[in-house]
Amino acid sequence: METEIKVPTFLKAEAKKKFEEISKMLIEDGKWKLGDDIALAALCASFQHWIEAEKAIKKNGDLCFTTETGYRQQIPEISIANNAMKNMLSFIKEFALTPRERSKLKELIIKDDDDSDSEMEDMIQK
Repeated sequence: METEIKVPTFLKAEAKKKFEEISKMLIEDGKWKLGDDIALAALCASFQHWIEAEKAIKKNGDLCFTTETGYRQQIPEISIANNAMKNMLSFIKEFALTPRERSKLKELIIKDDDDSDSEMEDMIQK
């Protein structure tokens, strides 16, 4: 059975590409579940916001600006980038897309074959 996932239209090119790459990988690994498209869309939206904020930071050339009263203040794009990165990393962990999360899953599966719950192992592996 071929699973077709629709890429959200609100995503821009880089985020759409990331959505396609990750969904394809999850489908091929048998780990795609109903509803994953919502979390993946949120991950890719955070990825998009992070990229846009980082580009704006680079374009600005300075991490701070001077207010009318002479106070040096951090540009808003830094907070946007930091928040987007935090959101993105939390979703990445949910999909076990970091080496650490993948190794944790593997440990859970291999941990104790004698006390293993085959139904649970099947759910984790998929």
